[in-house]
Amino acid sequence: MLFRSSVQHNVPFPVLRSAGAFPRVDLCIIGGGPGGIAAAMRAIGYGKSVCIVEGGRIGGADLWGGTVPSKMMYEIAHFAASLTGPEFARDLVNPDEMQSIVDSIPSERITQLLKKTCAEKEREYRAFLEASGVQLIEGKATFANPNEIDIHTEGTGEYRSLQADNVVIATGAIPRSHAFAKCDHNRILNSTDVFQLPIPASMVVIGAGAMGCEVASMFAKLGRTKVRLVDKAPRILPKEDEDVASYVQRHLIRRGVVIHQGCRLFDLEAGEEDCRYSLRDIFSGDIETYHAERAMVAVGRQPNVGALGLENTKIRVENGQLDCDEYGRCKPYKHIYCIGDATGRQKTVNTAQTAGQAVVDTMFGCSPKLAVSNNALTNIATDMFLEDEVASIGLSEKQCRARGIGYIVARLEYKHLTRSIVMGAKDGFVKMIVTNDREKRVLGVRAVGPHAGSVVEVASLPILKNESVYTMLKHNPAYPSLVSGVIECAAMLVGRGARCSNVVEGISIKNWTPADRA
Repeated sequence: MLFRSSVQHNVPFPVLRSAGAFPRVDLCIIGGGPGGIAAAMRAIGYGKSVCIVEGGRIGGADLWGGTVPSKMMYEIAHFAASLTGPEFARDLVNPDEMQSIVDSIPSERITQLLKKTCAEKEREYRAFLEASGVQLIEGKATFANPNEIDIHTEGTGEYRSLQADNVVIATGAIPRSHAFAKCDHNRILNSTDVFQLPIPASMVVIGAGAMGCEVASMFAKLGRTKVRLVDKAPRILPKEDEDVASYVQRHLIRRGVVIHQGCRLFDLEAGEEDCRYSLRDIFSGDIETYHAERAMVAVGRQPNVGALGLENTKIRVENGQLDCDEYGRCKPYKHIYCIGDATGRQKTVNTAQTAGQAVVDTMFGCSPKLAVSNNALTNIATDMFLEDEVASIGLSEKQCRARGIGYIVARLEYKHLTRSIVMGAKDGFVKMIVTNDREKRVLGVRAVGPHAGSVVEVASLPILKNESVYTMLKHNPAYPSLVSGVIECAAMLVGRGARCSNVVEGISIKNWTPADRA
């Protein structure tokens, strides 16, 4: 028996050296999440030999890091709220009776449903990967050198090596830690833990970014949890436009969420029955102490690249991120790529999948090469699941102002859309942002309300192709539909709107130029 040290362990671990190594492959993908799976399937399309090395479970953060469980929890909470939420529902049924039905559902059944759904999706992933000829290798991968991967299986202590002509690092991201909140995965949770445990009676969420607001909204909407949200910034969702953040905050408060704005976590301790935490007001310095059954730390995620044996390569790590070029290649190499959350760029499943496919195209001769930097992937849509969906594509007003880009924005509230009225969901809006020049090129779209993720997609190609808003007028959406709101915004921007802007409440056009900064 031999011993081989590894950056993944504090002490050497026993290794059983196998007689032979894995067969050489054209492409080795480290990480079996959405990005890695997309890269593998694209490489299979090129007729290449492919393996995926995964130390955990197939599906990555999509299944086991909170994405699918959180979205399913949203649907469960949305269903519960829909029984009594819309105006017509209150006219048809007794709200108290409907709430009693929702309350009668055991929380354990909800947790089991989340786990069952993820397990089914994992089986589906495994089935089509194996049927396609992708070799799935269970174990933790580290670089022995730029062309050789060491694979260690913890259960058996077995070590084998693998040589690959190309490597894709798709190890995803892990929850960022907090200096005053050490996760014990029981009372103090991160985004991976929060959907694995029974629904608590009370919860404090540390961090008011996308994940923090999503969790706070879902648990509050389900009606079983008293939620507090801690936010050190002046307002929640600091990366979003003011009208988007205001909408979300208004609905959180309506659901009973207490938002501690301008507060920092001073102390957090886990007890046997609950958590005790203290908050310091950043303006007055006052400290107050509270209790909650559970606490969730939602202060972002960081690239999971700390245990890859990068010291055996020349790849540089800067601020926790790999140094990559615009095509996703890890400098100074041309055969090692990094995609998805591991890059530290936009952390969404569709971004990882798009990058996974693009780097394989670049790898196997696509011309011209496909860039995967944030500046290149301009039409990636994102969707937050809060009281309703909050979706975006392209630039926001805030981003335009930061870059000094003059713009015109048309905004239409959902209460003017027939589809929203019949759905009983009139409290939302859609807005379109275009350049304030003659061409009026489409810069971005934001939608807040039901099916917002589908609504913004109509602007994807115009944004990618840098086209004028006039191209949007060629769309003829179904009636009644929510997409008609986007097309109406486009018509408003060129003076062809069916409604008068800045006259009727909830319909407006605004112009901004860099000179307005003064």
